Amino acid sequence: MPEEKIPRLLQEADVRGLELTAQEAFVHSCIDGVLNLEDIADVTVLTPSEVLAAVERLIGLGAAEWVTPKASSGPPQTELIEDVDIDEALQQRINETFRRADKLNHYELLGVATDADRAEIRKAYFALSKTFHPDAHYAKHLGSFQPKMERIFKKITDAYEALGRPKKREAYDRYLRQSLAVSAAEEQMHRMEERAEALSRALTKAPVMEHGAQPSAPESNVAGRIFVPSHPGTLTPGSPEHERMLRKRELLERRLKGRSMRPSSTRQPVQATPRPTARVGKKEALRDLTRSLRQTAALTGGVDRAQRHLETARTAEAEGDLAAAATALRMALALDSSRTDLQEDYRRINSRLRVQLVDIHREQAKYEEENAMWAAASISWAKVADASPEDPVAPRRAAKALLAAGGDLRKARDFALRSLDLAPDSLDTRLVLARIYIEAGMENSASKELDEAAKLDPKHEMVKNLRKQLGG
Repeated sequence: MPEEKIPRLLQEADVRGLELTAQEAFVHSCIDGVLNLEDIADVTVLTPSEVLAAVERLIGLGAAEWVTPKASSGPPQTELIEDVDIDEALQQRINETFRRADKLNHYELLGVATDADRAEIRKAYFALSKTFHPDAHYAKHLGSFQPKMERIFKKITDAYEALGRPKKREAYDRYLRQSLAVSAAEEQMHRMEERAEALSRALTKAPVMEHGAQPSAPESNVAGRIFVPSHPGTLTPGSPEHERMLRKRELLERRLKGRSMRPSSTRQPVQATPRPTARVGKKEALRDLTRSLRQTAALTGGVDRAQRHLETARTAEAEGDLAAAATALRMALALDSSRTDLQEDYRRINSRLRVQLVDIHREQAKYEEENAMWAAASISWAKVADASPEDPVAPRRAAKALLAAGGDLRKARDFALRSLDLAPDSLDTRLVLARIYIEAGMENSASKELDEAAKLDPKHEMVKNLRKQLGG
């Protein structure tokens, strides 16, 4: 997916003193730090290139900037210095690797390409072992760095074992592809909803130029542009400046109307702003022009843009990209929420997408369990449980994974109880819940769960072992 270009306004900028065309003012009124160039084009009925030109000019005038991804912050400086027998550079490397280890895939952790051969993987593993294996620093005082190094070494060993054998590597590569695909789809869905809500707001909000009217003052004019002074001037009806203003509005309205694909007979005509009969403030004229453009956009462009998104959705669905199809349909609905065909298509695609994601999460969770990736497994099973509220298996396995990962016991208990609500006679869930209570030091609750488990299978070996663990 190409990187989005998202503009945002600079709060300290005062646009009242800037020379803006009505088109630039219209674009300015739609910039909110959420909508991308294509979204703003949908609102304004301009082309993305026209929106880009307007945004670039606003940036040049110091009124806007591009949204840039936040850089990840490094570890606190207090982590970098400790009275140990390893130098400061190695301390920093250990802290940084420990902090990022759970976020890196096996290839990133070993520092090799995804197409690296077995020899390259082996070489990278042994090079890292010389740095992170605690035995490589035998007889040195490592302090708090020793458990961190042990954790890192285990992670790189797991990575080496998964990538060093063909069948295991094939399984991991499939898992990694699915992980990247499902993460991208979920991010796209989140961004889709954010954009759709912002688009709906932009289609209904008043233009920015309507706010904060100021008293009149002598006018200022630059040929071809509308100057928005801090203290707006006036336009006298019949004057050359006033006629140019009316002509500009007429041309822009005509241009926007010409973008429509529907016959003009199916639409109500757009009412032009009445010719003033008194001296009209330039700010008021710009406000009226911007409002007129917005009305024209709503009547002539919204439906056509919604149709364009629908066609994009159909293409994406045909190619099997349900996330892209759902995104296009959601944006179409934001532009034209009255169309029942769009509503039905969105419900259908969104339902298929969620089923697809649940199936992937379930497969991911099983792989993570098989490879003792318990923290990741708990997250995957939790997503399956959230998407499948009638499934008793997913919350039980989420509870078990949380317990194995040393995670939040309260959450683990809640998942186990949820599973029991759905399947009260599940011996496995009773045993998981008993283990959670034992780990939490809640012996009475654990004993009660074991009593219930014994009713289901009094000879079960785990029931006996857990009772011994309780001292019963």
